[in-house]
Amino acid sequence: MKELSHKISQAPKSAIRELFDLALGRTDVISLGIGQPDFQTPDPAIQGNINALKNNITMYAPTRGIPELLELIENKLSKVNNIQTDWKENIMVTNGASQAITLAYASIFNPGDELVISSPNFVSYLYCGLFFGIKVVEAERNKDFSPNIERIKNSITDKTKAILINSPNNPTGHALKLKELRELVDVVIENDLYLITDEVYENYIYDNLEHTSPASLNGMFERTITVNAMSKLFSATGFRLGYVVASKEIIDLMEKYHQYTVAGTNHAAQYGFIEALKMDTKFFDKIWKSFDERRLFVYNRLQQMGFETVKPLGAFYIMPSTKNFNMNGDEFSRAVMKQQAVAVVPGSIFGSFSNDRIRISYATEMKKLKEAMDRIEKFIKKT
Repeated sequence: MKELSHKISQAPKSAIRELFDLALGRTDVISLGIGQPDFQTPDPAIQGNINALKNNITMYAPTRGIPELLELIENKLSKVNNIQTDWKENIMVTNGASQAITLAYASIFNPGDELVISSPNFVSYLYCGLFFGIKVVEAERNKDFSPNIERIKNSITDKTKAILINSPNNPTGHALKLKELRELVDVVIENDLYLITDEVYENYIYDNLEHTSPASLNGMFERTITVNAMSKLFSATGFRLGYVVASKEIIDLMEKYHQYTVAGTNHAAQYGFIEALKMDTKFFDKIWKSFDERRLFVYNRLQQMGFETVKPLGAFYIMPSTKNFNMNGDEFSRAVMKQQAVAVVPGSIFGSFSNDRIRISYATEMKKLKEAMDRIEKFIKKT
């Protein structure tokens, strides 16, 4: 038999999904591995989907998304993100934020181009680059997980096409301060680069910080690709609906790739997204408070146990170091799963600078978080 794809074979199977699969069917496992909010999808989103199906909306949707949804996203971008767009030219609905990242890669890169990311960072950014012949260059973060601007500058070559940011960040929990964002924007403009910005966690931000979308800053809209999704604010990861915002030229290219690969997105689910966007987001206030409480609880417990860790400023992840326990992240992850039935993600999958770390998701109810922290403490005391 002839050889299969070299590019795809180089990408490892998702360790996060392996954890998810491992936990299935086991009643004793507490999973702190999956980045999925634990609250119920709001009823308007569900009813919007159901009503669409009852009305036999089961045919192909318009490639870019149904107009009513695109107009609502345009309105949201203006009011929430201060990004001025034209829904007919600048927005496309995608199969989750994951496909929006793929579309960004497909539309601006050519084989041999380079992408700079701060590391550690989300696993998809690293491995999707393989599929498009992109060299992903990692710039190690500062100790507090903020981007190291000098390292980013030093990573740029004549082949660099873009910088990618994700704030609030998965896996580190770092959220960019406005000063940090402006410094990054200056680097982008000075080097005539594109900026890909993944903002799916924009609502999960703490300690009085505020989220700023780079595309809202002067001179940045034309060179920015903004990625977002329904999934985190509305706890609707299974709807698989995201959206991407960019210049007309980029969206036009994305539409071509979209047409020939997936043809479109779930038609009925888009009506659920419509109803979600019509909601008053005050429903999220109580949820946000709960996540903030969990964040502080997990951070304090890990500190008490002797982990070296940084207090997260956003998202719902924390990334402690395991080196005080003479284990790397892979060893710790396997052992705590085997001995205490707690699933955490090894840091090694998130890049070259996090082998001695694990990622913990605190997107689970407090009762389970307390039990998980107790089990981790028991594990540590036995090592």
